[in-house]
Amino acid sequence: MFNIYELTQNDPKTLQERSLKLAEEAGELAQAVLSATGAPGSQYKMHDLADVREEAADAAIVALSVLAQACESKDVFEAELRRLMARKCAKWQEKLSK
Repeated sequence: MFNIYELTQNDPKTLQERSLKLAEEAGELAQAVLSATGAPGSQYKMHDLADVREEAADAAIVALSVLAQACESKDVFEAELRRLMARKCAKWQEKLSK
């Protein structure tokens, strides 16, 4: 998907470094959401929903890269992505149905 597996293989970051990068991206996403929704103390940053989308995409890419690095091949990555997303979305749907 979008060459995530190949890009991950060409990036020298360790799994630990990549996971820390994900934490950084999650923080940037949170900052954009706080600003875009007018949370007290965050309005000065002047973020809008376009910024939220950008930061969400960055976080998603890094999260997928963590998954890719934890897989031994592109085929395993793609299979695991499908399997895990189906399972996790089904779990979410189950919770919403209660």
